[in-house]
Amino acid sequence: MAASIEEQSPIEESTYKSISAQFLEMVPIRRIKWQTHSVEGSQLGPDVQRKVLEATVQSPICQRYPPALSYRRAFMKKFIHILEEFDIEIHDDVYEAYTDLLQQEEEEDDTLCYKTYTLPCGKTISLQESVSMISCGTTGLTTWQAAQHLAEWVLQNNHLFQNRQVLELGSGLGLTGIAVCMKCTVQTYTFSDCHPNVLYLLAQNIQHNLNHAKSKSLSPEHSTHDAKVIRTIKRHLSFNKEIMSLDDENVLLELSESVQSLSDGDSDLFDDDVIKMLSSFDLSEKYWDLNSSRQIGLFKQNPSIRLAKFDWEAEDMEFSANLADNADIIIAADVVYDKTIVPALVSVLRNLLILGSKKKTNSVCAYVASTIRNEDTRDLFLTTLSSADLTYELLETSTEEIFHYDRSVPIEILKITMATTSRARDY
Repeated sequence: MAASIEEQSPIEESTYKSISAQFLEMVPIRRIKWQTHSVEGSQLGPDVQRKVLEATVQSPICQRYPPALSYRRAFMKKFIHILEEFDIEIHDDVYEAYTDLLQQEEEEDDTLCYKTYTLPCGKTISLQESVSMISCGTTGLTTWQAAQHLAEWVLQNNHLFQNRQVLELGSGLGLTGIAVCMKCTVQTYTFSDCHPNVLYLLAQNIQHNLNHAKSKSLSPEHSTHDAKVIRTIKRHLSFNKEIMSLDDENVLLELSESVQSLSDGDSDLFDDDVIKMLSSFDLSEKYWDLNSSRQIGLFKQNPSIRLAKFDWEAEDMEFSANLADNADIIIAADVVYDKTIVPALVSVLRNLLILGSKKKTNSVCAYVASTIRNEDTRDLFLTTLSSADLTYELLETSTEEIFHYDRSVPIEILKITMATTSRARDY
């Protein structure tokens, strides 16, 4: 009887795809849209239950790039609860999948995992991320809403990036940049960040997603050295695991400072050789060619893709000029979260725009996406831009919702350019 009803009223394929995309992005369980309001209990038979498993915990992507074990367990627990609410007989495969997850041991407190973001074309971007918002003294080890928002906007406005040279400030784990490299025909793309753990994982994420010769094996390839580095990062994350909201940016700053100081006092947790390697921006020779200054790596699979170690608060004008040579568009996401870094950020934007404008025939501009958590921080950024002879324009946001982030907090995108009068002055 149930089978015949399923044949007459099948659950749409888009429902499975939506649940799969949310699961792979690790959308909080309470926010997953299961679309049960349009489903009859009689439709949730064995075939449907198996399809949900195949789209989530048993999918090839999950096997290769698994979300956090604790998340997979919570997902299965919720799925079983939904079936129980519909008073549906739960298939043995569902119980077996849940039992398998319960029997797995968590590694280093489940601190590093993969989140996979699905593009409209069906391609996916899998990023190795921290489960914590703040880790190892940085906010860069997780993908924030503004990065997803900017990626959506770029995909909808990809014509702006065709054959352009793009520099991204504060790339974090690389979602926006990898999306641009996948879907926009850019001339060059330069990722940049300054935190050693972020740069290491960013390099790994570029290798996994933009390596045209990547392995089809069930799990990402890691050398013995890579495994050692990741194990060290996990130990650091495990020791400092803090999962919290960002309601107060002062709390964010205090926690960042306290976590940063731990590397000095708890040396037993870390491998000295690994810490030295991370600090020296020592990229894998298999995938990267470092320039003579050892500050920029060229991706061997695609030399138009570059990765730079760039600290705004210790800006070197010669190095900025090097970056500006390959930048007629600058982008950044969620870099306006701390009042103390606003002056350095604006200074870097101004210098890059001036240097770029001197050498480019096209007008150079910046696109900065920001989550508005604190009005005072936002206002400081805007007034500092004006004081630096930079003009800004609020852009319309993307109308296509591709990713499944929390949209309750406002996010804005500014287009920033040099004021006309400032362009006429000598630098």
